[in-house]
Amino acid sequence: MSRIYIATFSENAVEVAKENNVNIELNDICISENLDPGSFDRTLEYMRGEITGAGAKGVIMHGPFTEIIPAGIDHRFVDMGIERLNEAYEACRVLNINRMVVHSGYEPLMYFKEWHLEKSVDFWKRYMEGKDDFTIYIENVFDDEPQMMKNLVDALDDPRIKLCLDVGHANAMSLPEYDVYRWIEILGDRIGHFHLHNNDGSGDQHRALMDGSLDMERIIECANRFCRSDVTFTIESHECRESAPWLKNILENK
Repeated sequence: MSRIYIATFSENAVEVAKENNVNIELNDICISENLDPGSFDRTLEYMRGEITGAGAKGVIMHGPFTEIIPAGIDHRFVDMGIERLNEAYEACRVLNINRMVVHSGYEPLMYFKEWHLEKSVDFWKRYMEGKDDFTIYIENVFDDEPQMMKNLVDALDDPRIKLCLDVGHANAMSLPEYDVYRWIEILGDRIGHFHLHNNDGSGDQHRALMDGSLDMERIIECANRFCRSDVTFTIESHECRESAPWLKNILENK
């Protein structure tokens, strides 16, 4: 099975996935209102069409991320996040998907890192109760260094919980002393999945893999060196038609 996935928000994602015989990562429930009772069945049907259209043998779900913040002080706010993620889990069960990307929910202007880490351990332990055949990948967004995510996964100590390193987010948000290649070295085999897109370092631009300040070939080299051999990659750029064959070629020749 191909280790390459294409995010369905990318232009012509389903078509490009089929052309290149790669997999897809579904983005349809990133916005949580698509899980509401009046939308749920329609959303499921649309995702089934994407899976069939792509001819995908492998599928990853991207879970909802709007207003899901493990460090929230109001317990009702935190409960809402758990509820939304459980709705996403139900969608995964219906579609026979057993892997889902979730955002770390770190809000640097609101919460101290120590508080976020402590509350995140509780949040993800609670969420994974009873989900035996299910894996989540916690993704960095506003995280500015890798150590907190490393500490989180180590504290959880659960083979069902891995990291998704979004290299574009890290390139835009990271402290100067932590370039993306250093993130990969520090996090190592805790990374189960990558989100790949490029930017110039000034913001989250989701450019094509070859268009930005990140050396994507070096990222693949680091992944091959420091991560498990079964680590997977989602192209998460707005444009994927050129990026998909480029990544296939790189992975086949590294």
